[in-house]
Amino acid sequence: MPFYHYPRNFTPLLIAAEKKAVKNGVHHAIFTSRFDRYIGDWKKDLKEGKGRFLTCTGKLYEGDWYQGFRHGNGTLSNKLPNGTFQLEYRGEWVRGKPEGAGWRYYGNGDVYFGFWKRGQRHGYGKMWYTNGTMYVGYWNMSKKEGLGMFIQENGNRYEGHWNQDTKHGIGRFYHLHTGQLQEGCWDRNICVMSKITDIEIRQFCDFPTEYPITTECLVDAESILEDSKLWLHQKLGNIDEKLKFCINQM
Repeated sequence: MPFYHYPRNFTPLLIAAEKKAVKNGVHHAIFTSRFDRYIGDWKKDLKEGKGRFLTCTGKLYEGDWYQGFRHGNGTLSNKLPNGTFQLEYRGEWVRGKPEGAGWRYYGNGDVYFGFWKRGQRHGYGKMWYTNGTMYVGYWNMSKKEGLGMFIQENGNRYEGHWNQDTKHGIGRFYHLHTGQLQEGCWDRNICVMSKITDIEIRQFCDFPTEYPITTECLVDAESILEDSKLWLHQKLGNIDEKLKFCINQM
């Protein structure tokens, strides 16, 4: 009795169906099991190229994809009750998280523009707060760290070193409402040693002091700083010559 033999190039129907199901190229609409929707490019069953992805929770991403991840340039928005979309982030992505340069629009109205790493503010960036304050400087995993400037609501500002979101190290504080400049050393937001002088525009400030500050000098200031444990642990960084001169004159 003859036996049936598969042809050498025979492919079982199950395997053939699986191969046909692998997505490649542009697809108009692909739905997930929870009704997320994707329109865009595919490569070997993974999102790759340009695409638009809307989740069932109202998150909308439009931009570049690579091996199934948001990767490249793209925007992320949130769907509002009235059907419109509010921008949350636009910029660079690496494997699904913001990384590189980008804008972030927070729900409370804060806005950040700068560099990112693994979804955190990292590197140089600017932050505008809803209460009218502003920070320009360096970040480390979403915390102020390094050199930076913070401007208060009343216009006063601090320029100097930061650590773990606090003023820490050498810095300047401009009391622009009264007309004084405070230069010295901070320890976790507390100024532990400083020198205060009048600024040139003191008489044009909102609440200038009645009399200018008299010149006072600390005897042997440099040796006092050298013996200070707090001073020895400071990261001096790239301090300009004016601030070096000020510290030596304390």
